[in-house]
Amino acid sequence: MSLLFPFDPDITRASTIPSRCYVDPVFLALEEERVFGRTWQLVGKLEDVAEQGAFLTAQIAREPIVVVRGAEGLRGFHNVCLHRAGPVAEGCGKRQTLQCRYHGWTYDLNGKLLRAPEMEESAGFNAADFQLLPVQVDTWGPLVFANLDLKALPLAHFMDGIAPRTARFAPEMMRFVMRKSWTIACNWKVYVDNYLEGYHIPVVHPGLHKELDYDAYRVEPHRHWSLQHAPIREVEQGANDRLYVPKGDANDASYLWLFPNVMLNIYLGQMQTNVVIPRGTDSCEVVFEWYAATPPADDAARANWAKLVAFSDDVQDEDISICERVHTNLRSRSYDRGRYSAKREVGVHHFHGLIHEFLT
Repeated sequence: MSLLFPFDPDITRASTIPSRCYVDPVFLALEEERVFGRTWQLVGKLEDVAEQGAFLTAQIAREPIVVVRGAEGLRGFHNVCLHRAGPVAEGCGKRQTLQCRYHGWTYDLNGKLLRAPEMEESAGFNAADFQLLPVQVDTWGPLVFANLDLKALPLAHFMDGIAPRTARFAPEMMRFVMRKSWTIACNWKVYVDNYLEGYHIPVVHPGLHKELDYDAYRVEPHRHWSLQHAPIREVEQGANDRLYVPKGDANDASYLWLFPNVMLNIYLGQMQTNVVIPRGTDSCEVVFEWYAATPPADDAARANWAKLVAFSDDVQDEDISICERVHTNLRSRSYDRGRYSAKREVGVHHFHGLIHEFLT
């Protein structure tokens, strides 16, 4: 089965990427190397590594990493001891050294090997030859990102233009509220495809359709990210069944997507992050985390927050149902490539163009 496939940058003529890109395990292996191995991935919260010695662990594709706050700021390393591949950190916490959980080799917060027990009789052993291998680390707002590719351009390059578009929401002031995750029986790209268009909203999300001005919904692609503008529908006089109520100049929901798998949904004083993590060709995990400018502190605020989260859960359940059906149908002998709506699927076409670029 060929890894190569044509892709037309003109959406009015283009066909979607082939179904084999979703269902052939060869493509997932290639994506782990060429997509996830070369892009900035959301790996944690800045508040978890705010103090000297604080660390967090994460995984990018199948590569374990650790991010730690040292005297010189944030550093990132492969979470792999260079003795026999044990982990040098687990979970989150605070330490002044990183110690392998297998044989006790100990590294400082700059990755230098400090102690290797009982290696005195190993000829030619030199501790300086065993330093933890680094990864790039950077932050945006309350979030920590990492990149396995040391030659990759900085996070600011990939997110160029996002800061001024989100400044009015002050994401750097938002604080973590809660986390949820789902395991979904579909390829990770099926879920991303679905996120990147509002075309399905009238059919799949009748409740959300009532909240948003679908006619004014538009997608704005950039080099490595896109922005979906979803204005909140004006509340008609006497209506009391609306969940989203426009508030001054923050009367829209901004859905930001960073290639390949990070979403930042910002609206009404809150930010929701979604990260889509491949768990095999036919499965992915979607992790939601909520942040707020003013975390709910009283019963009324908590009740309103619970309503918003419950509504988000309903939308997520609707997305899961259609994504799982689509993934099943991608294995049908009757389907290979479709066509884009040039009006409504600009974001999907943009995503597929980047997939084609990185893979081929």
